[in-house]
Amino acid sequence: MLSLVTVLTAFLLGAIPTAYLVGRIAAGVDVRSAGSGNPGALNTYRQLGKRAGIFVLLVDAGKGALAIILGQRLGVPDITLYAAAFVATIGHNFSPALRFRGGKGAAVVLGISAVMLWQITAITVGVGAVIFGVTKHALWSMTIVLVTLNALTIGTGQVLGQIILCLVLSAVIGGTHLLRQYPQLLPALRDRRWRRVMSIE
Repeated sequence: MLSLVTVLTAFLLGAIPTAYLVGRIAAGVDVRSAGSGNPGALNTYRQLGKRAGIFVLLVDAGKGALAIILGQRLGVPDITLYAAAFVATIGHNFSPALRFRGGKGAAVVLGISAVMLWQITAITVGVGAVIFGVTKHALWSMTIVLVTLNALTIGTGQVLGQIILCLVLSAVIGGTHLLRQYPQLLPALRDRRWRRVMSIE
């Protein structure tokens, strides 16, 4: 029963459409209809400003962190924690509140990682911040973050469950991005417009 409560709560937490709610409440706008159309922290930042973007980032990361903290406090087994991490990310990316549309899951995954592997996450976020500061490109910065996170999780000899979870959540983020950007990526790849491919976020 505790495992069921943990997993269900994790999904509901993930499904809270933070960026959409902030856009509606703070500015009366739907962030899905502006910029990239992605209801996440980055698009909120670009449409509503730094404070709103950081707020969404922290809340979305908090959703992932809280899902894991709840399970830990309830004393559920590790497999349940991994399931909670997965469904929290899925709930965020495919929120029923937004007709099964949502963000791409990066902030939620970082929140999960911050609770489970805080040292590795701190290093990873630092690397990502440097890359973004140099390139100003969110997609490539997040790609480096995920590669670094997985490399450190494997390289520091974490338990197999942690490694598999990290790989799976990274695949969910990447798969969601490809699914959302497919209409733009396909013609760019077909026409070999590599600069356009590199610029798609």
